[in-house]
Amino acid sequence: MKPVIGITAFVEDDLSSRLNAAYSKSVIEAGGIPLIIPLGVEEDVAQILSLTDGLLLSGGYDVHPFLFGAEPTPKLGKVHPERDSVELALIEAAFIRQMPIFGICRGMQILNVALGGTVYQDIDSEYHSSKLLKHKQQAARGVATHYVHVTPDTLLKMIIEEAQIAVNSFHHQAVNVVAEKMKVAAKSSDGIVEAVVHEDLPFCLGVQWHPEELAIVGDEGSKKLFTAFVRASLKFKVEA
Repeated sequence: MKPVIGITAFVEDDLSSRLNAAYSKSVIEAGGIPLIIPLGVEEDVAQILSLTDGLLLSGGYDVHPFLFGAEPTPKLGKVHPERDSVELALIEAAFIRQMPIFGICRGMQILNVALGGTVYQDIDSEYHSSKLLKHKQQAARGVATHYVHVTPDTLLKMIIEEAQIAVNSFHHQAVNVVAEKMKVAAKSSDGIVEAVVHEDLPFCLGVQWHPEELAIVGDEGSKKLFTAFVRASLKFKVEA
């Protein structure tokens, strides 16, 4: 028996849906069955999640600033309100079910916003640090380019079992104000929030990097993340 993992789709400008193969491959290799969730299903999220055992919020374009009480700054990228809408509905329904949630890159940001937090619309123009790192790498997707420092006594630390890990980086937005019930689980050396956890749920984790791309090239820490998420989803499946 394998858990079914619902994965939110990447949205194109014509509102068609797709998913980078690394997400589904990482879920399959961890023992799960991936199921892509498209746009337009807001009214049916409870039924959709009744067919799944874990929710994976994938990466993608920017979160609309209206969702956290802001207007667009000059460096805001593409937004798709249709994607925001379905993911907010899925997050709410997943919390009601108390099911495992794993947010990756944009997925962590929308999770934080859904719970009342905010994001920087653009790190380079809004976040001021003399040690600012390059957070949108030009190296290949499976190459780690900077370190993150893991917060002790968090779900992430329990899974990774390391105080520092090397990650890839493909984002220009980042968590700003952390939602009230979220806890910072990792930061980069320039202070950018790289992971958050919600400790009221058995498994609710968001990471800013792309572990799916690292997992498929053999990175052990990234593989541990997917294994832990799939195991939590299997536990939920058995006990629900």
